[in-house]
Amino acid sequence: MEFACPALKFVLNRMRTSAAFFSLSVAASFTIPFQLPAQMVSPSIDQRGQPFSYYSKPTDEIGVMGAEAATEVTPEGYLRTGFEELMFFSGPEFEPTDVRIRTLEQGHLPIIHYEFVRDGIAYRFTVFEARIEVSAIDRARQHSPFPFPPGVSPASGLTEGPLVNFIRVEMQNETREPNRAIFAAGTRYDGPNTTSASHGDNRFTRPVEGKVPGDFRQIGEEFNPNWMNSFDDGHFFRLNRELYGFPAGYADRTFMLRDEDTGRANRDVLRSTRLDATPTTPIGIVTYSRLLKPGETMTLDFKMPLIPTADPFVITAIDQTGFDDAEKKITTYWNDVLAQGMQIDLPEPKVVNTFYTNLVYDLIAIDHIGSDYIQTVNKLHYHAFWLRDGADIVHSYDVTGYPQVARECLDFFAKKQQPDGNFLSQSQQYDGWGEAVWAYSQHYRITHDKAFAEWALPQIDRAVDWLHQARAADPLHIVPASNVRDNEFVPGHLTGYNFLALDGLRLAIQMANETGHTDLAQKWQAEYDDLSQAFFKVLDAQAAAHNGYIPPALDGQAGGYDWGNLLSVVPEPTLDPQDARVTATLKATQAKYAEGIMTYADGKFLHDYLTIKNTMTETIRGDQEQAVNELYALLVHTSSTNAGFEYNIRPWGDRNFGNNLAPHGWFAAEYRTLLRTMLVREQGDQLHLFSVMSPAWIGRGKTIAVRQARTNFGSLAFTLTQPQDGEALLHLDANFTNPPAQIVVHLPWFMDLRSATADGKTVRAANGAISVPAATHTVDLHWTMRSNTPRLSYNSAVAAYEAEYARRYDAFMHGGATAK
Repeated sequence: MEFACPALKFVLNRMRTSAAFFSLSVAASFTIPFQLPAQMVSPSIDQRGQPFSYYSKPTDEIGVMGAEAATEVTPEGYLRTGFEELMFFSGPEFEPTDVRIRTLEQGHLPIIHYEFVRDGIAYRFTVFEARIEVSAIDRARQHSPFPFPPGVSPASGLTEGPLVNFIRVEMQNETREPNRAIFAAGTRYDGPNTTSASHGDNRFTRPVEGKVPGDFRQIGEEFNPNWMNSFDDGHFFRLNRELYGFPAGYADRTFMLRDEDTGRANRDVLRSTRLDATPTTPIGIVTYSRLLKPGETMTLDFKMPLIPTADPFVITAIDQTGFDDAEKKITTYWNDVLAQGMQIDLPEPKVVNTFYTNLVYDLIAIDHIGSDYIQTVNKLHYHAFWLRDGADIVHSYDVTGYPQVARECLDFFAKKQQPDGNFLSQSQQYDGWGEAVWAYSQHYRITHDKAFAEWALPQIDRAVDWLHQARAADPLHIVPASNVRDNEFVPGHLTGYNFLALDGLRLAIQMANETGHTDLAQKWQAEYDDLSQAFFKVLDAQAAAHNGYIPPALDGQAGGYDWGNLLSVVPEPTLDPQDARVTATLKATQAKYAEGIMTYADGKFLHDYLTIKNTMTETIRGDQEQAVNELYALLVHTSSTNAGFEYNIRPWGDRNFGNNLAPHGWFAAEYRTLLRTMLVREQGDQLHLFSVMSPAWIGRGKTIAVRQARTNFGSLAFTLTQPQDGEALLHLDANFTNPPAQIVVHLPWFMDLRSATADGKTVRAANGAISVPAATHTVDLHWTMRSNTPRLSYNSAVAAYEAEYARRYDAFMHGGATAK
């Protein structure tokens, strides 16, 4: 839950939750009754021929890695920064742009496209954010006839250029006769508001100044009705700072869309003027009007600094940076970043594009301030650092090929270690202890970076000292109770805090042993054993009291929402995956699913990424069909730009997350880790491939390929080709530094194996898998698809959701049978 007031309240009272998408084919996911007066949205928003986007009011984010801020693309398609919103209008009545469906360049790059047709004119937008090169500013300074205007101090000594939003609008006459294209741009401070928030709907709070690094913060300025505005031939200014630049060829420049008729002469737009505008009043309007021949196109390029600037050389450099050149460079930049990590090819583009896009979303969320790399959740309403989110995001970097990014982010974790040794990013959120120790230890496990271990081990030792003392003072001798009212939203001893502490300790002991610190390993092992004994004494009693279900808290209290109680198997296996308590907890939480994903707050809201904890557990357990269904449910609950959300959407409601904005960085990391886990994962001394495969990926001519997969054993590439129905060839190319004992190749639950060979030698299946030596190069599979194989795919999941939503909407609007 996002609070509209200052950052402190935002941090302390933030209600964060997660969910994953349960099978749309499972009837139980459709049995939530109508909750009047819940709102719905017309199914007509989902147009045939357009990409599916779950959200009725989607938000997007454009930016670059490491910047202190980014730009929100609002539900309407406007660009919102901490200072303004750049708006667009079209047609003879200046209708505001409002486009819900957006797509990404190459399906996954942060270059956004959207379009609409009005009065026979197609308006096509391309927007992205990029830095202006410092060399361009230096050239502008060198070619200036004067050093700088009086009273203006130009930029100097810059190490990086300013961020600028580039906007291209292409207008094409799609009729068979001459037709006029009319387009206008302008700015306002904020959007309209229908809630108690201090800002417009589906928007982030700004400005906010964090008290310490990692606090919620937003660069920007408060609205001031006394601002002075003006134009020149190519820019609109506030207090002599450029808000946006526009191309030549305009038909008009006006301060407002419709200036009040006072009987006086029009105001001189070149003079700095107080406009008496409200925060939602569009100002600084530039209008273009041209009669286009049939098929003729007109192109307009606009530029919007992320932070308004008065520096004349910066403004000149922005003007001289062409759209095409900037787009080419930012495309190359992001493609180079993506090429460094794990590469996945699957027959379903949505599955793969979501994997790549969500790396970009997490990288954009990094703040590089001074020497700190601060992993935030997004640059919008969750522009802050949490140890819990950060740990899973760092883990995602590590297991998908970005250990250097992970290492840089882990440096900041150390700044959240308190003087007493505890790791704490928010008051009483003691899961931060286990998350931080685990994040350090899992990084070492996959990198074997001994220098990093020497840096991390003393911190962990101080943390273990805190844990020892805190447990000694606790009546249950486990991780202390808290009353943070976040996630589990219940006071007491939280189950997940203890699972995470055991996860972190177990891996830290391994790191200490492998680096020769046996004294630390012995000390920490004693702490692990004592915590484990105390925790399981309480856990066993509470699970027994709940028919095997693991509750969120351990004090026997009623209430509490599922969260950390889902962590018995992931991120590390504290319980055996087949443990009866794991099974009972999965069944209990799956029964709470709606629309195929997890619910939160006693079923009031959907929660997107929380489900992934179950989905990864199912993947490890071998619950393949359930995991595939949840994978597709998760994907259904994303935007056409592959963004996941947190919560705040009611089941079968209006599909609007309000001010809990997408994209969400924890979803991003969890999705990437999930897909990696389905395709390649470690389990002890074994390496498992294809733990989960979809029927949509199997068939003649289809290929599954993974390259540059980093594992605890070294790197691996593999390709499964299917030259014909019933035959598959698996090619393995490993570069192991410490080979696994064996490679376990899982067989799809819907395929019957007829024969299998590994490098020409016959192998037998057992428990739905075949095991081959680590040095194997080729596995030849002959199998048959079962006749009752469900037709599961992303497209079929979307179709099932749309049909059920339309049925419920019809009953909601016109009466009828209760939803089934």
